[in-house]
Amino acid sequence: MQFEKWYLPVFTFVVLGIPVWCSAFDMQLTQEQIKEANEYGAQYQGKEIFKSPIGKSACFGEYPGGDGGVIMSKYMRITVSSAMRALKNETLTPQDLKELGASSTFNVIVSIPDENVQNPEDVQIVLVQGTNNILPQKTEFGMKYKDKRQGVIGIFSYDKINPKANTTIMVKTRNDEKKFNIDFSDVK
Repeated sequence: MQFEKWYLPVFTFVVLGIPVWCSAFDMQLTQEQIKEANEYGAQYQGKEIFKSPIGKSACFGEYPGGDGGVIMSKYMRITVSSAMRALKNETLTPQDLKELGASSTFNVIVSIPDENVQNPEDVQIVLVQGTNNILPQKTEFGMKYKDKRQGVIGIFSYDKINPKANTTIMVKTRNDEKKFNIDFSDVK
């Protein structure tokens, strides 16, 4: 009986705690993680990466098929870049990997209807963590979709966020405001 008293908490931590800890939103990647992300992305071609388990965990809302978006951490950037290159039977160069791994920012890409969006500034992307509203360093247009949606990229600094805090992504346009709850610990 004494064995069960100390064994159960240890077992619970090992089963529940380690997987959460291992898939955290990493601000610094090791060379092994960079290699892993590159190899993972190379297994997919193009947008198929968003249907993968790692791709799905970085998406929120109805992305990529509708309103919502994706968190492009360093790991996801490498994975997506590798998948896009795989579409052309190409690979990322060591220089590409070095540049992607050294970034001090991450992107939040949102997909919105393109009506009344003339400039990237027409869209506000705000990360809300408790009473802290985090604005992007820069906002720019991303991909234009065939179904009259526009991609907008918010570029955020890693040092402005708490990767362990509950986060709401607010996307505001002149006509609309949407909120998406995310958990950075789900994003690699």
